Amino acid sequence: MNRRDRRLAHATSRSAPQRLDDPEVARDYHQAVQHLKNDRLAEAEVAHRRVLARLPTHAPSLHHLGLIAYKRQETHDAVEYIRQSVAQQPDYHEAWLNLAIILGEMRRSHEAIAACRECLALQPQNAEVHTVLGNLLTVVENDSEAMATYIKALDLKPDQPAVLVRLGNLMLKSGQVEAAVAHCQTALKLDPEFEEARVLGHRISAMTRPVTSIAAEIEAESKSNDELAKRLDELASFLRQGRRYDEAIELCRRATDIKPGKADYHFNLALALEGRGLAEEALESYQAGLAIEPDRAEAYTSVGGLLQSLKMEVGAIQALEHAIKLDPTSPHAHYNLAIVCKMRQQYDQAKAAFQKCRELAPDAFVNRFEFLNLLHFQCDWDGVDEEARYCLENFRVKPMHLAPFQLISLGSTRADQLRAAQNYIKPMAVPEQIRFKTYQNSLGVGRRIRLGFLSCDFFEHATAILFSEVLEKLDKNRFEIFGYCFSPEDGSAMRGRLLKAFEHVRKIGEMTNREAAATINADAIDILVDLKGYTRDGRPEILSYRPAPIQVNYLGYPATMGADFIDYIVADAIVTPMEHQADYSEKIVQLPHTYQPNDRQRKISDEPITRADCGLPENAFVFCSFNNSYKLTPTMFDVWMHLLKEVPGSVLWLLVPNETCASNLRREAASRGVDASRLVFADRMPVEKHLARQHLADLFLDALPCNAHTTASDALWAGLPVLTCLGETFAGRVAGSLLSAMGVPELITTDLDAYTCLALELARDKGKLDRIRQKLVSTRDTAPIFDSTRYTRNLEASFEKMVEIMRSGQAPQAFAVVEPTAVPPPVKTIEPQPQGPRAIYEACPLCESREISRANEARITNHSAYNSMLPQMLKWCRCGSCAHVFTEGYLTPEGHDIVYPAAKTEQKVGRDAENQRKVSAKIVARVARHVPSGDWLDVGFGNASLLFTAAEWGFSPAGIDASEESVAKLKKFGYEAHRDLEALAAEDRFSVVSMVDVLDRSPFPATTLGIVNRMMKRGGALFISSLNMDSIVWRALDATGTNPYWAEIERYHHFTRARLVQLLQSQGFKFAEYDIGDRHRSSMDLIALKI
Repeated sequence: MNRRDRRLAHATSRSAPQRLDDPEVARDYHQAVQHLKNDRLAEAEVAHRRVLARLPTHAPSLHHLGLIAYKRQETHDAVEYIRQSVAQQPDYHEAWLNLAIILGEMRRSHEAIAACRECLALQPQNAEVHTVLGNLLTVVENDSEAMATYIKALDLKPDQPAVLVRLGNLMLKSGQVEAAVAHCQTALKLDPEFEEARVLGHRISAMTRPVTSIAAEIEAESKSNDELAKRLDELASFLRQGRRYDEAIELCRRATDIKPGKADYHFNLALALEGRGLAEEALESYQAGLAIEPDRAEAYTSVGGLLQSLKMEVGAIQALEHAIKLDPTSPHAHYNLAIVCKMRQQYDQAKAAFQKCRELAPDAFVNRFEFLNLLHFQCDWDGVDEEARYCLENFRVKPMHLAPFQLISLGSTRADQLRAAQNYIKPMAVPEQIRFKTYQNSLGVGRRIRLGFLSCDFFEHATAILFSEVLEKLDKNRFEIFGYCFSPEDGSAMRGRLLKAFEHVRKIGEMTNREAAATINADAIDILVDLKGYTRDGRPEILSYRPAPIQVNYLGYPATMGADFIDYIVADAIVTPMEHQADYSEKIVQLPHTYQPNDRQRKISDEPITRADCGLPENAFVFCSFNNSYKLTPTMFDVWMHLLKEVPGSVLWLLVPNETCASNLRREAASRGVDASRLVFADRMPVEKHLARQHLADLFLDALPCNAHTTASDALWAGLPVLTCLGETFAGRVAGSLLSAMGVPELITTDLDAYTCLALELARDKGKLDRIRQKLVSTRDTAPIFDSTRYTRNLEASFEKMVEIMRSGQAPQAFAVVEPTAVPPPVKTIEPQPQGPRAIYEACPLCESREISRANEARITNHSAYNSMLPQMLKWCRCGSCAHVFTEGYLTPEGHDIVYPAAKTEQKVGRDAENQRKVSAKIVARVARHVPSGDWLDVGFGNASLLFTAAEWGFSPAGIDASEESVAKLKKFGYEAHRDLEALAAEDRFSVVSMVDVLDRSPFPATTLGIVNRMMKRGGALFISSLNMDSIVWRALDATGTNPYWAEIERYHHFTRARLVQLLQSQGFKFAEYDIGDRHRSSMDLIALKI
């Protein structure tokens, strides 16, 4: 019995028949079961059909016919029979389980999961069902639920080495190395010879030890060359999955040297080489493997994908067609063929291949979304709205690795686009441990800010056309400009103009992602600006190496990138209001007026052009939409056809990619009762002439959910009014941004009813439309949309603010660039007056809200540090926006010296060392569980007990304290000590930072945390001890009127646990651990890790 049959054999023998009162039926069923047990499929089928002839609803016989079909590899029939079985007997758990297994093998993973959940509802204590569900969840990369499911399977049945190893692999993947080790060891105790457990053990070792030593161990343990090559290949696959390509390649080469006749080893070497960016070498390895096993369909599919990436599309099609010839049921081959045909504009072939893939793998949603994109591109709308709804509904509940750009033109939400971006980049981004973490002079001053622009669009491309003049106008006295170019050499004037505008051009087209990132890092770039995002041929993997300390999503991609390595998105108040921040992984930067630049040097042809030249009726009202065809939707077309019906003789002027698209739109018009001749299709022509012909139209009709972007700017530059409807997402709000910056917000509507009414009003009121056109012409040279000098100064201000935030030690934060309205008049210089002991907070020190109310007040005259220069009452405020509680003001440096002229006795270095050592030991032990070694910085070290104890643990201590006396004494003990946190230039240095009673005494805690974040290594531990005003102790003290903490002069803030965790997260930390502190009656201790 082969492995495939064994998976279902248990169900064949255990199926419980329905009650059979007819003796003949019972006899036939019994015979059928025995035949199936003995693999006599034909006899079993005949007997079961006899049963069904008399009892058509007999669920076990239907189930067994499904098993027979499965054994014959007739999987579609198998699924149909078993579905009929569970329809007749919904509590038939064995049938549900087998249905899940078969659907899983057919790559219909989400259907399989649904079937398995049905079985689990009937058999919640069945370990096997939990295991099958865990396997299916692993396939769809729902790792967290898969782990929980495996854990449940092990709770029910602990002695399962295979499940332990699968769980261990997922734990390792998620970074839970200790748990992975424990599961691996348990599996080996249960089965010391279990090969998969040994493989897991070596994978774990590869996380902490040199791969060469692990390979040597494997060589010593292996009993034959076959075993050695196999285990080296398995380890190489693990390293490849972790993007450790160089190490993987070395092991793969050893495996192929040992067993040159094993095709799989050559194919795996090819995958590693391809990941490394060595495409031609990868192709040679595929060819070597195919010379050994020429009938490997999946290898030809991989070759097709590789040739496509090399732009060798004819060869790619040949390889993919051969793969399909070898395995007609491969959805992956059909999908790749569809993509290549689509890129070659062979749309009919692409459509056929997409359809075949959908037939073979209906829940392969990557295919379905790509297919939708093709259908939209061709305006082939039959069923697209229903398909889009179905795909989006599934996307929202199932993990999918989609190209995020696919969602922009569908009815997706901002949350959808964030989810798609995060899912997409997660498997592409390199691991944290191989990212760059040091940057030359990034915190220094005295040189120009280095800007790097990354793109493959440095030629006659829409992004280049928009950006070219801004690039030329950037202030070279303040910025040093680098271009990282991987675009084709098209010989165009635009390419020459762009490359000339850069001070330095690095051509990285032939470099691997790692090499390109290393080049950028070596150039000491301060801000790396990605002009591509997730558009065609973008290379976000370069940015995932973190080659620059500040990385920005700008202009090329109108949505979030969902990446933890992109700090900012450059936008404006219309495309991304600040209240949309939650749907962007980047911090929003709002430029004044509009985010989109424009080139004032674009020429409009002065050659005469008439309506007759363009096939337009001379006296008709001409609506036009020169949007890309994929932005057109059935809903918008309904509106446009309504306009044609309401405006007699009017026409709609469109620009489409091919005749098929035009034919589809004519058909759609006719189906809506509009004569197809009222659609006029524009020919392609040079940009200058295209701009010139736009004055022939009367009104540009924008699209939704994806607006016109560059196309809208073109129309406004040519003096053509654009009517838009404001959407939900960035891409659906761009035209509104442009119209606002043009000074014609009256052309922005907020729903399609208003859009329709305004379009009809403008079509019927020539005077009103003419006034708008005249306004466009008269203000074109002064409106912000086309004032490239003004735009450039604002963009420069945004870059300088980003650098300022970085150099201040703060985490990236959202901000709006404020454009100076006028030069202020000269004023008489006034000598600065001495500041009093307290400064007043004008806004909440955490969120900057001015919604402040009184929270409490307390008399402080009995405080030991009270000074008559202070008010008698300490007033506490509450923020109405974030609920933070803080004092009305804080001590100035002068006030601090007055109130605290010397260190308190209990804060003197070395005081009460024995007792304090025991207290500090508990803290160090807890921190060491997260970070066992490294440099430890204690902020506000006081008696230095924590530093002394950390040193005993093996940490390298350093301290910060405002007391000059304490700093001097700690230095005498031989330890590093400083007075000023901000003056300590130590980026990415400390593994641990401790702050005991520091944040609540810091005037601006967010600023302090931002500085600390910069000093810490990624993954480093931050220990904070503070008062918790949400504890039961605090509440009891408040209730009795005996709460002493309201009268503590030294504290400016009272935190709750929730508000402190929120603050930590906003500054780049991940909450890790909470405990009740023992320093005060209501204290809390938190540990957070730097992300």
